[in-house]
Amino acid sequence: MSQSPAIQKFIAHWRTLIKDGLAPSLQDFLGLPNPLFQPFVVLLDVVSSTEVNIRLMGTGVVQLTGQELTKTNSLDMYAPHLRQQAGRNCVAMVKQPCGEMSERLVTRAGGLMTPVSRIALPLVCKTGQGCLVAFIDARESVGEGQSMSVVHEIRSSEWIDIGAGVPDHAA
Repeated sequence: MSQSPAIQKFIAHWRTLIKDGLAPSLQDFLGLPNPLFQPFVVLLDVVSSTEVNIRLMGTGVVQLTGQELTKTNSLDMYAPHLRQQAGRNCVAMVKQPCGEMSERLVTRAGGLMTPVSRIALPLVCKTGQGCLVAFIDARESVGEGQSMSVVHEIRSSEWIDIGAGVPDHAA
């Protein structure tokens, strides 16, 4: 799967923050925000395969979704048939540090579908809880009243090896 220039730049930024180990710390990520990316970042606390809470949602993502979803379960943004797999993938990324790149179709208000690219990468949290940072690259602009509401389909998904290998199951 090819990575958009925006996602390539985000990965490069994430890598510059690594001080020790395979992933940067949450504090380093938050301490050196890049204004080009922050509006389209979502920070996730991975509690379990059924609970992946939104810690922080960038203003650009709030605009895309039409709602502020901080402190909610991010899996609620997926169509019911995708929630289990999305939750398992989040747990896999924090257990065996790796990333996931995916292409998705998101339903907009009025039923229109929009393609969206997303990369999720691990962050090290002092609490020991699993943390991820996701960067959203919506390739089509979303007009007033056309907010994105549900991840309807994951067209393709692949693991990204950051040095600890990748899980055996499909992304």
